[in-house]
Amino acid sequence: MADHMKLLYTIFLFTITECVLSLPLSSPLSDPRGPYFMSISGPSAVTAGVPTEFICSADCTPECVYTWRVSGKEAEGNALTLTVSGRTESLELECTAVNPASNDSRSTSRTVEINNPVIVKPTTSSDPREGQAFVLACQGSGPTIATAWFKDGQPLATDARVLLSKNNATLAFSSLLPSDGGYYECEVANSTITVTSRGYLLSFGTIAVSILGPDTVEAGVEHNFTCQANCELPCSISWRFSHGFPEGSFSLRRTEIRWTPARPGMVQLFQCIAENSLAQRMAQATKNVTVLARPTSPAPHPTPSGSMMVRPALALISMVSLQLLFALPV
Repeated sequence: MADHMKLLYTIFLFTITECVLSLPLSSPLSDPRGPYFMSISGPSAVTAGVPTEFICSADCTPECVYTWRVSGKEAEGNALTLTVSGRTESLELECTAVNPASNDSRSTSRTVEINNPVIVKPTTSSDPREGQAFVLACQGSGPTIATAWFKDGQPLATDARVLLSKNNATLAFSSLLPSDGGYYECEVANSTITVTSRGYLLSFGTIAVSILGPDTVEAGVEHNFTCQANCELPCSISWRFSHGFPEGSFSLRRTEIRWTPARPGMVQLFQCIAENSLAQRMAQATKNVTVLARPTSPAPHPTPSGSMMVRPALALISMVSLQLLFALPV
């Protein structure tokens, strides 16, 4: 009986041990990590009206949750498909990654340029003048695309003096009035996209610019050049150096350039531009500056070896003394 009970106990113990050993081992949870190494992949420029995808990524354990912020709006997910209207020249994209386990977060951003194929432009190069005819064209629109016009952000009202062409591609003023001044845009749309053009600021006034400074300069001497603009409407001023920056010591501060040329014989081209980009008006001035060698003082005449330089006063005294010596009686 004792042997039988001992056998049963051994079998029971073996069964319990086997059950314990056969239990699945639970792997410990990995520690939360990240987000690290955030980045936004996608093109540096987009075309208005064309869908473009951007991807936000980060090194994250477990997988991060992503949120996009663009122009005050939010979107979830690591992928963002963006279709811009074209009203601005650039756009700021911001992505935030959040680790759901640790709640740690990190953000990154990038600026994307916007290429807009639609633009409002005058049909001639003449500046708008009161009392004269003037025509604006919505370039980039086509016969199958609906076109709408706006002035200062409001739908444009037409009348007998302000007329649209049959397909709305052009806007014609029979005689400009001061009240016609403003910012004009056109909007094109088909079944899939809507694009707002780059606009045109219809304004009255002229822009003129000139460069003050010498036409010839000496190497090694500092010279000043000033870009002088006469703008009847707001304008910006900039210098351009299409043939390279001036050689030598050079500094630029707003409208003034200080230049100490280093190499005689060269010709430097200065170009100054005054413009109002919204009014699509620009004036430019150019100046070719020739660099001359700096005049040098003539070198002193060399003295023969072994000779002495005698001062005129001493030479005269010596000659008089010699004459007196020969005049004495012997």
